[in-house]
Amino acid sequence: MRYALSATIAGALMLAGCGHSPATTFLTIDPAPPPAPPASYRGAPLRVPFVHVPVTLDRPEYVSQPSAGTLKVADFARWSAPLGRLARDTLIRDLTQRLAAGAVLAPDAAPTKPETVVQATVLDFTPARSGPGSGSGATATMTVSFRVGPSPVPHVVQLQAPLAGDTPVDAARAWSALIGQLADRVVAELPAPR
Repeated sequence: MRYALSATIAGALMLAGCGHSPATTFLTIDPAPPPAPPASYRGAPLRVPFVHVPVTLDRPEYVSQPSAGTLKVADFARWSAPLGRLARDTLIRDLTQRLAAGAVLAPDAAPTKPETVVQATVLDFTPARSGPGSGSGATATMTVSFRVGPSPVPHVVQLQAPLAGDTPVDAARAWSALIGQLADRVVAELPAPR
């Protein structure tokens, strides 16, 4: 009898501890509104096969780097899909908004001849707060290397977006703005219509 009562109490305590876990937040990257009407582009359709991200960031949980040499993993903030794939799909959607219909191929579109391949690699993503306790002046910085077409030399750009706070949701919103800026840079590299 005493053993059964102890086991019941232990089980109740374990269940009570499980009831207080915070809810998991699932993060995504949304397309950013284009800064201007769709650009006129008559070249080969664009294909974005990938957007590479640093392996330290490309994991299900949101990862930040609070100081040099350390990483912080948010157990209850997870990306809704692999981060590299989210970035690629968002870049495709951003480019689709910025160019005329048919200028950007869907990820699963059959190969076409010719097509212009856009390759992008996120080298670094750093959310930085300007001062303690305030979101004012905080920015997120992303360094990206990208190529448009057969260009042998990649462009390396540093992009910045305002950061409303230091939560994973704020960082995901910054990713959205920064991928939109990357789309603007890609469009700027396309040949002008003749």
